[in-house]
Amino acid sequence: MNSPLLLAAMALSLLAGCGGYGHGPRHAQGGMPMPQDGAMMQHDGMHSGMAMMPPAMFRGGMLMAHGGKTLYSFDRDQAGSSVCYGDCAMKWPPYLAPAGASASGDYGLSNRNDGSRQWTYRGKPLYFWSGDQKPGDMMGDNIGNVWHVVRP
Repeated sequence: MNSPLLLAAMALSLLAGCGGYGHGPRHAQGGMPMPQDGAMMQHDGMHSGMAMMPPAMFRGGMLMAHGGKTLYSFDRDQAGSSVCYGDCAMKWPPYLAPAGASASGDYGLSNRNDGSRQWTYRGKPLYFWSGDQKPGDMMGDNIGNVWHVVRP
């Protein structure tokens, strides 16, 4: 096999191993799927000096989880503390962090009443809007004048 074909075959096999990335568990209260792919990634689960991936990134002027879902903040939240539970959390699922996640920089973690941890950006808890159906949707922006797409 010549080397360009060998390199192509190796690249395809590496990409094939990433096929299931981003399929996280459903929201604990039966709501929309909760993207877990925005978790800080660490090599072998250890602090090995490798750079960690932030739980979200800015694309198109808005903060998105790595699966492309738009992230929102709620004006009624206090810094580092969510007030969105019950029916609110069904419509606005919190962006939950997986066990063992650690935060740095503008990203933090806040404890929820049920013991889960929610990602924050600059102290504001992050949420998804249940009405957003595909990556890049931002149908929840400015609902009730209290929910907002997170912008830089």
